[in-house]
Amino acid sequence: MVLRGRSAAMSAAMPALRRAARHGQSGIVVVTGEAGIGKTAVLDAIAAQAAGMGFRTGVGKADEIGRISPGAPVLLALRSGSSPLLDAAALADLDDLTEHPLVLLDRVGAHLERVAGTAPVLVVVDDAQWADQLSRLALRVLPDRLAGHPVVWLFATRDPADELTAPPGPAVRLEIIALGPLAAGDVAAIARDRLGRPASAATQRMLDGVGGNPFLVTQILDGLAGGAPDGVPPGSFVRAVEAALDGLPDRTVVLLAAVLGRPFALDEAQRIVPSVGSADVDRAVAAGLLCRAGHLLSFRHDLVRETVYAGLSPSARQDLHRRCARHLLASGHDALAAAPHARAAATPGDEESAAILCEAAHQAAGSLPETAGELVVEAFELVRPAQESWQPTGERCVDVLGRVQRDADAVRVADAVLARATDAETSARIQVLAARALWRIGRPAESVARIDDALTAPGISVALRARLHAARALALTRMAPASQSRRAVEPALVDARAVRDHDATMLALQAMGELARNSGHHAESLAYFRELRAVSGTSYLAEEIIQLQLLDRFSDAGALLEAAHRDDRGGIEAILPSLTAARMWQDFSLGHLDDAEAGARTLVTIGREVGDHLHELDAVLVFSASALLRGEFAEAAERLAPATSGGAADEAVRLPGLRLMEGWLAASDGRAEDARKILGPLLFGARDSSADWPWWPGWMRVFVRVGRATGDQRLVREAVSIAAEGAARNRGVASFQGVALALRGLAHLDLDALTEANVVLDRCPRPLLRGNAAEDRGRVLLAHGRRAEGLAELDRAWSIYRGTGARAAMAAVQRVMRRAGARRAKWETDAARPRQGWAALTDAEVKVAELISAGHTNKAAAHLLNLSPNTVSTHLRSVFAKLDVNSRVQLTNAVHALRQTG
Repeated sequence: MVLRGRSAAMSAAMPALRRAARHGQSGIVVVTGEAGIGKTAVLDAIAAQAAGMGFRTGVGKADEIGRISPGAPVLLALRSGSSPLLDAAALADLDDLTEHPLVLLDRVGAHLERVAGTAPVLVVVDDAQWADQLSRLALRVLPDRLAGHPVVWLFATRDPADELTAPPGPAVRLEIIALGPLAAGDVAAIARDRLGRPASAATQRMLDGVGGNPFLVTQILDGLAGGAPDGVPPGSFVRAVEAALDGLPDRTVVLLAAVLGRPFALDEAQRIVPSVGSADVDRAVAAGLLCRAGHLLSFRHDLVRETVYAGLSPSARQDLHRRCARHLLASGHDALAAAPHARAAATPGDEESAAILCEAAHQAAGSLPETAGELVVEAFELVRPAQESWQPTGERCVDVLGRVQRDADAVRVADAVLARATDAETSARIQVLAARALWRIGRPAESVARIDDALTAPGISVALRARLHAARALALTRMAPASQSRRAVEPALVDARAVRDHDATMLALQAMGELARNSGHHAESLAYFRELRAVSGTSYLAEEIIQLQLLDRFSDAGALLEAAHRDDRGGIEAILPSLTAARMWQDFSLGHLDDAEAGARTLVTIGREVGDHLHELDAVLVFSASALLRGEFAEAAERLAPATSGGAADEAVRLPGLRLMEGWLAASDGRAEDARKILGPLLFGARDSSADWPWWPGWMRVFVRVGRATGDQRLVREAVSIAAEGAARNRGVASFQGVALALRGLAHLDLDALTEANVVLDRCPRPLLRGNAAEDRGRVLLAHGRRAEGLAELDRAWSIYRGTGARAAMAAVQRVMRRAGARRAKWETDAARPRQGWAALTDAEVKVAELISAGHTNKAAAHLLNLSPNTVSTHLRSVFAKLDVNSRVQLTNAVHALRQTG
């Protein structure tokens, strides 16, 4: 069988064999490493290699019991095998000399010298750490005595400080080979060798748990090959661990070590379980269950710990975990450190564990949102309605779930608590929390109805009443035109500040930010969201980023996105839907369609997992828009279809974006009249809409082109007017100013306005807007008979579109230029990216493939690329599909093969 992962060890041993075989030089090779690390396998492989080179080889092995037999390992090496180094007569001569060590060494040396005169010799002694005194004397003395003869000594020892590793005399060269754990790729290869297939996920988890120890790896694989259930340690291994435990008078310290799951000191163990003594530790170490690293104790291998842990009775396990949780809290650790033990100790109705989990969730909400959500739901599910802590635990659960954007779960828990709430104040507090969650998932009408009901109850405090009014004002920003919602939002902020209620102020500031965005006052909106971030941490970072994008400040938006992903605590909000959506819009607006689609796929997954239908809808819109820009109209319709059939969000929130996409799709597909019928009502209701789409640069061009194609001048005038209002509300923002000029020029075929628009949009970071303006100016120049200038401008538009992958716009430009009698060689050489193979990978996918093949985890790759681990996973799935691979190992092989051929 192939020896996996030890090529370096073999390479280090081979020079000694070659020197002996070719030049008659002696040498020593010592292989060191912990038990089970594969020393014996390396010795066997070296011995086999030596035999192939013509060596006469003898192999011996020391053992702990055999220490009472003087010289046994050396004598065994001399008489082992079918062709022993010493013949029967020579061995008989040695049998009676063990009591005369110096004579014995002299005779052995003389015999080996004669053998070495006919062929090079290899003497192998395994487990030399157990060798008796006579054997150790022989192994120290004989190499020097036989210097100058082709004799190589090969020893294996667990002890890196063994005296056998000391340098011999100058005439004998010493090579020390320290074996470490096998690499992950080598473990995977061993699994394929022994199982005939790649390891399953369950098997891989066990293999990961033994730290690359070859003995434990092969124990697991041989057990599986022999029919053991997948994911379960082999019976022989389990029985060995159980036997070691049974040999201990008191196994408490080992069981505690299994529950702690980390290195610990004896004094810490005694604080958790006072009965643990130093003698118990010594016995556990002697039995090979625990090992020492300085003053700390731990298991030698994770699989041993897992086996001990699996053998614990439920009651013993819960008792030890509860003791560990209490110890951590008593010794100054926070609830997050104690939470794993509280989880494991928890039983139904366990208020102590629930309190720990709740506090841990609160601590984790800012930096570990997924963990926070899981912890707080577990805490709520532990307590029972009859218990005193049930209501406050539920309220805290709703709060944390809202903070980590698990809004559907927040509403579910809120309803459960409200059904049993007995006082108006508690109900009102929970309704505020539910209202925020309902707003985020696009159900503002339900939010208003709940709040109105809560406001009718007597006895609500002034601060809480201000909070309810602020929550209602926020909901109205998604229900009513800006002019109407402003009448509720501005007084809510005044009241909140007057009563100095923090939560009310935050809700009212958010409402003001949303109101300003929905009315197209983006600088004002940014100011409110920045004030929110100042008082609330990072909770509104995504909103601030979106406003920076709308103000053409993409570099500032990118800096905030990168900072979120670089954060040392694990990304803060980087894994939340809002930040993923902000990154997606950043990529889409900058024309990075491949990256935007990857973000959209990630967002769809997250949205479905946490019930965030609004962000899922955002993703669908970007999916469909990307397909439209590439000219894949059928795919755009297919991507849009599921969102149009229904959804959990209110229609007033959900439908405007979908109708916009349906109209754009109809226009792109040549169905101008259908587009006019879809888009007309949207445009003429834009000023009274609660949506923010009219104040995103770019949309109005679709309306103008549809109006011109159908002869609907009223549609054209309204779109030009709204674009001009957007520019007036966002003075100095190139996207708004340039689009307004371009649409005015397009509507009136005004070349001066189109020329000025192109000058302004040269400062705009949105490539599609620059391409649109260049295309429109080029078309008008052709219409004015200025062919050369028009074709030059259309060429510029084509190049901009090509840089983004907007193939539909490229094709449209080509058609116009062909009608004008122009041909370009680059049209023929340009081709769409293939769907399979390396050429199909996007730039981002190539980076991910290279990092993963270099051994990085998803999390490490995400950190290096300023992406979320979810997005890296999305890229990786796409890479697997395009390269037709199904594992990281196969990907690594594919990358290496490409480099060799490239």
